[in-house]
Amino acid sequence: MISIGSKSKKSQKRQSAQDHSLSPRDNSSPVSAAEAIRPVILEAGDRLAKAMPSAHIKNVTSFTTIELILSSFKKTEIDLLLIDADLGEEVTARALKEFAHPRSNTSVVVVDGPSDLLKAGAADCIPFEELSSSRLETVRFNAERFRKLQQTAGTLFSDMGALHSRDSLTTLASRYSFKIRMKDIVERSVSTDNPVSLIVLDLDSFKGLNESKGHDFGDLILKTVADRLIQFAPENSVIGRLGDDEFALLLHGDHLAKISDTTIAARLSHELRQPYFVDGQSTTLAATMGIAKLESHDNADSLLHKSTSALYTAKREKNRFMVYTKQEDTERRQQLRLAQELPDAIDSNQLRLHYQPMIRMHDSTVTGVEALVRWQHPHKGLLFPDSFIPLAEGSGCVEPLTRWVLDAAIKQGSLWHQQGKRLSVSVNISALILHNPVFPDIVNRLLEQSRYPAEYLKLEITESAIISDVVRATDVLTRLHELGVKISIDDFGTGYTSLAYIRRLPVDEIKIDKSFVLNMNTVSDDAVIVRTLLELARNLDLSVVAEGVEDRETWYMLAGLGCHVAQGYYMSRPIDVEALETWLKHSPWASSR
Repeated sequence: MISIGSKSKKSQKRQSAQDHSLSPRDNSSPVSAAEAIRPVILEAGDRLAKAMPSAHIKNVTSFTTIELILSSFKKTEIDLLLIDADLGEEVTARALKEFAHPRSNTSVVVVDGPSDLLKAGAADCIPFEELSSSRLETVRFNAERFRKLQQTAGTLFSDMGALHSRDSLTTLASRYSFKIRMKDIVERSVSTDNPVSLIVLDLDSFKGLNESKGHDFGDLILKTVADRLIQFAPENSVIGRLGDDEFALLLHGDHLAKISDTTIAARLSHELRQPYFVDGQSTTLAATMGIAKLESHDNADSLLHKSTSALYTAKREKNRFMVYTKQEDTERRQQLRLAQELPDAIDSNQLRLHYQPMIRMHDSTVTGVEALVRWQHPHKGLLFPDSFIPLAEGSGCVEPLTRWVLDAAIKQGSLWHQQGKRLSVSVNISALILHNPVFPDIVNRLLEQSRYPAEYLKLEITESAIISDVVRATDVLTRLHELGVKISIDDFGTGYTSLAYIRRLPVDEIKIDKSFVLNMNTVSDDAVIVRTLLELARNLDLSVVAEGVEDRETWYMLAGLGCHVAQGYYMSRPIDVEALETWLKHSPWASSR
């Protein structure tokens, strides 16, 4: 060890501790900077130590090994460490690892070291000939500022972590916090072979409720759902809010050995369906759930993926909950591939329209057809709409799909009119399209281009499409009605449309859902519903189409009740345009035209 200056090592250590707290200094003279700088030097020889007096630095302690430094000082007492790069890469790297880690208060300068050492923690790399008190003071000052910035950032990130650990609306664990806790539980459970199940749930029709009753009301519902989850959740389970109306319940430990996750899901489903008394109103809701069990190869992300996949399967199949299986996941992956292929299918003309005749009952006259889209997939063959329409709505290509269907249907209707066949054409419209304010302009342009009379075009909308955004739906429907286009409410009787809504909307027709028509001969309740809907339509001066007419008995029963139009397999399945042309000529209904 080499010491320069009049002070002993013991007094130097005391002085070093006194000078440990730094603040910007007056660098107006080399002497003031030199007094503030008391470096510890690590070098094999003495070239750095001998250079210090000419740099106006007097208080220097020099060592030849890292071990000697550590035996003489506490790390917190070393303010500035100068390392001679001539010691070699290995010793320099060890010194940087020892003294320049993120929590260290030591500023490490490597003399004649490459700039790459800055990445390893060096505060600066200074050529030997540029050593000076002002340069070293600048290094110390900048290093201290950087350390304070790191401390501030650490405090900020800590505050942000606390902020994001809880969902601000429900006080449940946030998505971020839930995933961290789930990761920890999953890792421990995999290693100890303890059972874990994840239930992800999504509130049904919450968007429509939120839009119709307001976001404040929706927030109160979400808070109530959270309260019920907290009261219901088994001991030691973790509850989180993953998204707008999506929640998660992580089950683990001994509780799963006593009661199955499916039993818990069934009871939770019952609990969530109980009426919600919020803001002076009674509201009912239901939830769909996906369940996944932890397997030995799982991690937190894969468990969440599996439960989410099961949730989507449950929604698609309209079940209260589903347990993840590999087969279901394979089907979901196939669905995702179809969603990716659909835009190209629209552009490359892989879509086809099939038509199902609609028969006026009092004289058995074919008055129109419903256009139903099909996808002629190059590898999977003919795909029906229920296999890709939901994909279009979820992937953002429902608008180009609807444009294609409308364009093809209107052109075909126009061709029939030119041939003397006065057939109306009905087209189903998604809720996403119904709420688009430019949709009436699109329809008008297509009608003008084909010269198809607007009164022969019939647009079918569902009750849920109306109720999800009543204001926008009413505006769009009114503008379509002003064009002369006919409006039909599809699947009537299965949704939430009230009599008051129907009276306000420019509706021309209702279509009784086939679920009521199919069994009306054998199920008395269905027959009562059909009779009631027909009476309602008569009072509102609306035309009625009965879907799902599959036998002679149902036809005559509907005719006796005064139904206007029938549609179903008893008359014809949906068929392509060539087959329809033949049907119009040779079917039992052809002579009625």
